[in-house]
Amino acid sequence: MLDTITARPAPVPTAAPRRPSLIIAAPWPYHPTCGIGGGVLCFQLLERLAARYAIHFVAFDQVPHDAEGGRRALQRLCASVTLVPMPAASGGLSDKWGQLSQVVLRQPREVRGMASPAMARAIAHLAATTDAEAALLQFPQMAQYAGDCGDVPVVVDTQDVAIVSRFREWRSARGGAKRLVRLVAWLAWLRYELHWYAQADGLVALSDNDQGVLRSFFPDTPCLLSPVAAEILPRAPGRGRGGYAAFIGNFDHAPNRDALEWLLAAIWPAVRRELPEMELHIAGPGIPAFAADHAAEGVVVRGFVESLDDFYGDARLALVPYRFGGGTKIKALDAMARGCPVVATPIGAEGLGVTPGVEMEVAIDAAGFAAAAVRVGRSDTLADRLADAAQHHLARHFSWDGKVRMLAAMLEELGTAGRARSGKAVRETVD
Repeated sequence: MLDTITARPAPVPTAAPRRPSLIIAAPWPYHPTCGIGGGVLCFQLLERLAARYAIHFVAFDQVPHDAEGGRRALQRLCASVTLVPMPAASGGLSDKWGQLSQVVLRQPREVRGMASPAMARAIAHLAATTDAEAALLQFPQMAQYAGDCGDVPVVVDTQDVAIVSRFREWRSARGGAKRLVRLVAWLAWLRYELHWYAQADGLVALSDNDQGVLRSFFPDTPCLLSPVAAEILPRAPGRGRGGYAAFIGNFDHAPNRDALEWLLAAIWPAVRRELPEMELHIAGPGIPAFAADHAAEGVVVRGFVESLDDFYGDARLALVPYRFGGGTKIKALDAMARGCPVVATPIGAEGLGVTPGVEMEVAIDAAGFAAAAVRVGRSDTLADRLADAAQHHLARHFSWDGKVRMLAAMLEELGTAGRARSGKAVRETVD
């Protein structure tokens, strides 16, 4: 039964030539103003895939900002949009049992929260009725539905390989209890990804580090390195001069929250001592309450911002202070594309192929990070040099044309192989 699913088909011109179908399954109905960098990137990819495929999009009915705007944006591009009710959050003893059993059950907390028979039915229905070339499952949480795609080839767009990011989170933890909790979470993710990624016909990684890890565990599964992509936006002369330091993220995501805690406790006080007029503007959903406690130190809590162009255009520099996480930090890419100089940790710069000191400043520890931010904050010449080099670097290595072309080639190859297998099976049945 699919009565719990809301299907919202978009109008498709009858005169348009027939395009192959593609199923895309995601944790939420992302769109240009959803407030999550990975979601915006996925929407930009969907826009370009829609020129090649009739897309059947399915997601849970959760979105951090402007749900109706998101539906309209997706309906404009997709052959159909199916939204599945988000499962009710578990709590009490059942949730405690889930925390204790997540390793045995191969079901990390984030995965358990998206385990839905309705989603499984929705994906199975699309696989059976759309003649799809492939099913693209985006983000690790959706890999659990690989077995619901029938004969349709499955590609998992990992975005952030938890085998990598959760291992780093565990290694960075301080205190016995916290280290134990994070170790359990990593082991649960390890067992989950090893099980479900093995059922995929193809994997997609954003960074060469993630690709290398996936290839070591799944040597027989095609794994495409599909870096983030960006549209380079012209820099307005004089913008950002004398502005603020910018940090944006979805702070319900553990690496973002940890980065903010580290920034406020260990980095920003040192920056303010050298640049007492500099402000730190924090933007994005889920900003923790403790951020407002630092108002006397020039910290401004912006919350959701409508325009990244304005947020980065008015900023003096962007800060990407990550101590763990995987994939590529989209906020670094967004700032670089808009001509805002970046200071990052090595993990914050991962996947971007930058040379430290050329396209961005990269620092390992808090003291080095603060010193780099002060250098950029003081020098117009350095800020302009980093911003120009970053935009040239993105233009050379992170184009949308290349990303879409490589992904479409993978989908076409897997679709052809899948049709060949289906044809062989039919012939053997007839014989």
